[in-house]
Amino acid sequence: MDVTNLNMGDVITINTAKGEVTDEAGKVLTTFDIKPNTVPDEFQAGGRIPLIIGRNLTELSREALNLGSTDIFALPENPTPKADQGYSQAQKMVGRACGVEGILPGAACEPIMTTVGSQDTTGPMTADEIKELACLKFKSPLVMQSFCHTAAYPKPADVKMHANLPTFIADREGVALRPGDGVIHSWLNRLLVPELSVPVAILIPVSQLESVFPLDQVWLHLVVPLVLCHSICLNLCLFGLRGN
Repeated sequence: MDVTNLNMGDVITINTAKGEVTDEAGKVLTTFDIKPNTVPDEFQAGGRIPLIIGRNLTELSREALNLGSTDIFALPENPTPKADQGYSQAQKMVGRACGVEGILPGAACEPIMTTVGSQDTTGPMTADEIKELACLKFKSPLVMQSFCHTAAYPKPADVKMHANLPTFIADREGVALRPGDGVIHSWLNRLLVPELSVPVAILIPVSQLESVFPLDQVWLHLVVPLVLCHSICLNLCLFGLRGN
């Protein structure tokens, strides 16, 4: 939005449907486009996460009822690949998880996650989110819960977590390690297949199999039951995602 004609103290009206900003007299001061095009749906749903959850639940429900796809949701306007489009290795890795050859910078994608690792400092929060979503079973083939951060010097709250969280994970067909069994990354390195990419929510990779995405912590917990990751790949060649 060009704000050249906007001044301190102006009373303005922002029309999101028309993409216009007008003054009290109705004069158009500037125009704008809402990007990405899914923002109106996100606003109506109460946020991006509720929208993704609702969209996926809708698709699963319609599939169970033998109904076709719905057109009530706005689909992301992704860049169109050129003829003989080339992709970096990272773009191919993410593309494989999305069922396409590669993902271009600026594209919105939802890769399928076949393996989810949860560690103990965030495990209780993960459990709370799963209960809020009424999740009775993990969709991912492998969900593993570790206790590598709190095993050595557990606080009273950690002792309680060590007793309760493994059963919670196992009841939903996940795998819970025991305190002292080892570090989450070491276990994932043993269990993962080299042909798959591992999105991790930290700033440094700890395995040759991992691709680093700066995912929001709460967002990661919501990914676990849905086993879907929605990310805007701004610069996949260097994984230099910028902004919030």
